[in-house]
This record gives sequence, C-alpha cells and structure tokens, in this order.
Amino acid sequence: MNQKLWFQRPWQRLQSQPKTTISVISLLLTIIALVVTFFRPGPVHGSPEFDMDPNFGIPRPPINSPIPTTNIIIEQAVMYTSGLIGVALGTIDAYRTKTLLPLLLPISGAFIAFPELMLDVLGGLYHPWPTTTYPSFHLLGREIVPWVSVWFGYGAFMQTLLRLLHNNASTKNLWLFWGLMVLGDLVIEEIFLPMGAWVYCGNQPLRVWSLPWWWLPCNSIGVFLAAAVAFRARGYLRGWKVLFVVFSTPISVAGTYGAIALPCWFAVNGDFGWFVTQMCGLLTMALGLLLFCVILEVVLERNAFEMDGRGIDEVTQVVDEEENYHDYE
Repeated sequence: MNQKLWFQRPWQRLQSQPKTTISVISLLLTIIALVVTFFRPGPVHGSPEFDMDPNFGIPRPPINSPIPTTNIIIEQAVMYTSGLIGVALGTIDAYRTKTLLPLLLPISGAFIAFPELMLDVLGGLYHPWPTTTYPSFHLLGREIVPWVSVWFGYGAFMQTLLRLLHNNASTKNLWLFWGLMVLGDLVIEEIFLPMGAWVYCGNQPLRVWSLPWWWLPCNSIGVFLAAAVAFRARGYLRGWKVLFVVFSTPISVAGTYGAIALPCWFAVNGDFGWFVTQMCGLLTMALGLLLFCVILEVVLERNAFEMDGRGIDEVTQVVDEEENYHDYE
C-alpha cells in the first residue's frame, strides 16, 4: 500500500533537493529555448523588425507598424483592471494595518513607465500609439502614456507579494510566487503580442514564440525587488516617508535591468549569429536567477535554498499592526 509509483520517487527526491529541482527546471527550459530558436528562422535583414540604421548601426524601431487601436484599448483595459485589483487589495490592507504602504506600492507601478522608456530603446521594444487621435507626450522619442497601464497592471503582483511577506510566507512559496509572476507575464505577452499591442525589434535572443524569453526575469524580478525593498524598509516608510516607494519601485526595476539585461542589450542592438545571440540570452537568464537568490539572501535575509525557512527573524518579521506600523489612527 505504501509503495511509491515509478514517477513519484524522482519527483519526491527533487522536492527534497531544491538546488537539483531548480537546476533540472533551468536545464529543461534551456533545451527548449535552444532547440526552438535553432530551427526558428532568425530576423530578416531589411524587414521592419530588423532594419539596421546605416549611420548608427543599430536597429530602427518599426515606426510604420500598423496601429491596432481597438486591441491597444483592450490591452490597456486589462492592465488597468489588474492594477485596480492591486489597489483594491492594498486599500483593504492599508485600512487594516493603518499604513499607506500597501496602497501606494501598487500605485507606484505606474511610475515604472519612466525607466521603461529607456529600457524599450535599449531592448528593442516599440509600442504603436495613435498620437494623432489620442494625447501623448514623449521621452527619448517614445510615448509614455500607453506604458502607464502596462506597468500599473503589475501592481497586483507587488501587493500580493507584500501580503505574503507580511504573513511570513515560506521561502518555497516565494519561489513559487516568482514562478507564477513569470508565467503571468508570459501569458500576458503571448496574448497581446499577436494583437499588435507592442512589437519587439532587433536581434532578440531566446525568441521561443512571440515573446523573447529574456524579458521574463527582468520584468518579474524587477517588481519582486520593488516589493521586497518596500517590505524590508516598512519600519522607515511611515508618515510622509511612505512616498519614497513611488521612487524605489521604478529604481528597483531599472536596477534589475541594469544588473542582468546588458548581454541582451548588446545582442538586440547587434548583428550576431545564432550561437552568440542565444548565449547572451542564457547569460541574462542565469544572472536573473542569481539576482533572485541575492534578493532572498540580502534583502529578505533568507537562505535562498532553505524552502521551509522564513527569514532569520521569524517573530519580528511579522508586522505588529497594533503598535509599530501606523501612519494614522
């Protein structure tokens, strides 16, 4: 009766050995990405998505891409709805904890739009926008209004993670939640990219389907870091100081990209072969995994591979909502 089925034993062994589990998952994803990109046709020179500027030697953004206005409105509606869900959850937590941090954290996601413009230029992402019909203004030659909704939608992820940290969730659950964030980002991108809501151009590494996979760790770890920093600094973010989160969130995302995306920025803006391009993508993925472990170890003071761990201060890590964490009465 207690005999394990043939497939249960290796799975149980993987669960008891987190480093092995993570290594196996990483290896499988690497194999999938390399096999698909090897047989998938690369970018075509002279096409709208890979048109090298003769003067600067970098890809031009596909400014003549069709503008699917209806699809863009649908995308914005979905992302605004997601962001408002995060704000609603934050409002509940703000009322319960008597602090504005849970409310301002999801709102701060909208401010990621500012570094996003820089990241788009370096990463080869273009967002068609009907500027003649709808108002917009530009920074670095890119429209800022559409991107407010995209990053605002990540507010629900940040607020949920903040609640997990308040509840002293296990390290295993933080790994699982990061995986959920990656999966959520993948689903969102694969839905809206075929609809033309935004376009990736240049020599994109790890383009398995519509989305180049190297964007996944950059996006997810960026907002994970933002929530982790807000949680770690919650004792200082009281009163007017809570407004600091409006700056720390976009800084966290920009810092994450700066830490892990440089290899892919070189690849996107260059004309390299398959091997070099994909190795740049895998390097970014590896740096992302390393950075996530650093966040767990340094920011959250956890052993990244102790799945049942809850930080070194398991008691004081739980917020004292009655005495030490009030912005207002």
